[in-house]
Amino acid sequence: YALTGTRDTPCNGDTQHLFRSRDLAAWEYVDRFYESDRRWTSGKDDCSCPDFFELGSKRILLHYCHHHPHGSRYYLGRFEDQRFYPEAFDRINWPGGNLHAPRTMLDEKGRRILFANLNEGRSMNACVASGWMGVLSLPVIISLAPDRNTICYEPVPELQAFRQDLAQRQEVGIGTDMEIPLPEARGDCLELDLEMEPRGASEFGLKVRCAPDGSEETLVSFTLEPPTIQIDFQKASLRDDLTYHQDPRIQAAPFDLKQGDCVKLRIFLDRSVLEVFAGDQRYLVQRIFPTHPDGLDVKLYSRGGPTYVRRLRAWQMGGMIVTPDHDIRPKESG
Repeated sequence: YALTGTRDTPCNGDTQHLFRSRDLAAWEYVDRFYESDRRWTSGKDDCSCPDFFELGSKRILLHYCHHHPHGSRYYLGRFEDQRFYPEAFDRINWPGGNLHAPRTMLDEKGRRILFANLNEGRSMNACVASGWMGVLSLPVIISLAPDRNTICYEPVPELQAFRQDLAQRQEVGIGTDMEIPLPEARGDCLELDLEMEPRGASEFGLKVRCAPDGSEETLVSFTLEPPTIQIDFQKASLRDDLTYHQDPRIQAAPFDLKQGDCVKLRIFLDRSVLEVFAGDQRYLVQRIFPTHPDGLDVKLYSRGGPTYVRRLRAWQMGGMIVTPDHDIRPKESG
């Protein structure tokens, strides 16, 4: 079987067409695989790079849309008589983000692992001049949420093999409109793991890749009105050749949160790549390109009221090597 991503007749939006073959040479058209009823998507949307598979008790159609607001998203639904019936929809990539054309695999442990191409953010001329372009996301485990209308995201536990030099704090209070530097967590290749609780704050979170003079910084934060998880990259870079300047420079996704809730936040920073896991509800990715050579500071912050940090753990993340038998192993520290 094969799916072709396309648009339907004018203004009828995204659809897929199902084909089948016995020899992969001669193909027979079966039917439309699904029809969009316009509840979630616009008449100009397409359904590119489809990946269709079973997830728990549901079927999921993972895909990418090129129409603004473009990005990666999915339908959840049922599959009957060679036809898919979408019952729920959500985005993975939100306007301004860099997650593109996700694909999945089922590993030997039965886990559904998602990988995605991350859009550059740099202009083509900048990529050519640098001699490279393109990077993949971390491997992410996806599963069906208890409500069966959304999916959960979790970085694969194998990433823990790259952790080095643990630094941690507990029971940290952040005052209203205050920042707390974390000198023990400086770096451009980090894993950060936090449990935070707003106690009157309207926005709270972390700043990463902060320049000493304040010229560059990227904010990862929760907001309460409306409740969101967001990456604010308005000051991420002083470069003038970044194509994401054309997009909103705050990537924000809805998040279930209210005052007093304890939220978990995991951040993976790998130089120009920032990957954020907000509990298991949201997974956001952003390319950032700081220019300041000493832009390595990390800071906690709270706005509009105080925030309590129950726990903070930070690791420097090591690189990896590929052995002659193609086994991937963490580099030894030092």
